[in-house]
Amino acid sequence: MNGKLVAIPLMALTTGTSWAADRLSILEYAVPNSSVDRTGQRDASPALASVVAAANAKTSKGEPACIYIPPGIYRVVTPPPQLVGAGCVVGDGPSQSVLSIDPQFKGDLFAWSEAWFPKMPGPTVTGLKIRGNRTARNLQNALVFYDRNDQVYLENIDILDLHGRALYSGVTQTVTQAYMRESHMRSLRFFGDGAPDVPVVEFNSQGTGDTDATNEIRMSQVDIFGSFGPSFVIRNNGSGAVRNIAVDGLRIEGTQNGAVSADLLTIGDPVMRGNVNNILLTGLELIDPYARYAAIRLTAPQTVAAPYQITVQGFIGGGMPNGQGLRIDAGRTSVFRFSGIHTTDTNVVIGPGVSEVVLDGGGQEIHWTYKIDPTSLSGLRVPAYRTGDPSHFKN
Repeated sequence: MNGKLVAIPLMALTTGTSWAADRLSILEYAVPNSSVDRTGQRDASPALASVVAAANAKTSKGEPACIYIPPGIYRVVTPPPQLVGAGCVVGDGPSQSVLSIDPQFKGDLFAWSEAWFPKMPGPTVTGLKIRGNRTARNLQNALVFYDRNDQVYLENIDILDLHGRALYSGVTQTVTQAYMRESHMRSLRFFGDGAPDVPVVEFNSQGTGDTDATNEIRMSQVDIFGSFGPSFVIRNNGSGAVRNIAVDGLRIEGTQNGAVSADLLTIGDPVMRGNVNNILLTGLELIDPYARYAAIRLTAPQTVAAPYQITVQGFIGGGMPNGQGLRIDAGRTSVFRFSGIHTTDTNVVIGPGVSEVVLDGGGQEIHWTYKIDPTSLSGLRVPAYRTGDPSHFKN
């Protein structure tokens, strides 16, 4: 700097336009003889489509480009083009940069396909609020990762009232394989999202034969509240093994007395035939599971290997926890440590053929209620019951 003051253009200060070389501000892509509305009144879709197209033109040539959403509310009626390669979207934080999804919107707000090695770094989204409208009839998705994607980075994002998926990965679009790998996500908040049979967050995988699957995912500080369907799902519809997913500080809360037919957290799937293993959940809070469903469920088809090496540390409870606590329809070689399970339905439900499972409540296990298939009794280890006498379990 040589002790000299550097003049910043007044436009950059007053309009929110970014002066970073790789940033393309949505404000610079208004329809000719117009301006981009920042109040949420007029449709900003044309500007969003134009800035995405401009960013795609650069990233397709290997040049860095990041879409910048300055402070304001931007109404989005129609989806922009799909992002190419490592497409990047940044805002100034969820309280400042807001994308308001119109009820007529249908499809994906931001989507990627085949953003994987050697395309580095991967897709990035930070500092945004995406706000939907529960009156929408169309399925609306916020962040979707089709086909193969690596090095995804998500941080400080709020997604509210969206009639669809907030975060979805592992679904095919242009190739026959789909997975996400080596990705990091933190400080994510999802409120009032989802739909019947449509998870708020889903990690999946697709593909047959010699293919990889979703793995090496790291998440922290994730809140999901009041979902209108499944809240968080890890499953596998491919031949590779979905594995090595670590989530710290996940809190899922159902709507009290909510009439939702879904579990809060599901590992595996009763129909999909791919295996899930090596999942680590720490600091897990599952609050107010829905009646007739579970706070956390492990499941798999009878002819498919059950989820294994699942390690969970957390708490299940709430003001109106009307569902079950831990439910293992299929599982093996896993450890569940809960400081408490407080549900009005059965606390622990174990299906047939479950083996090598540890249920550790730090001595609280004697107060839990159980429903355990006889074929699984010998496969359980409960530290509070040192004798292993199955009569201890309150069936």
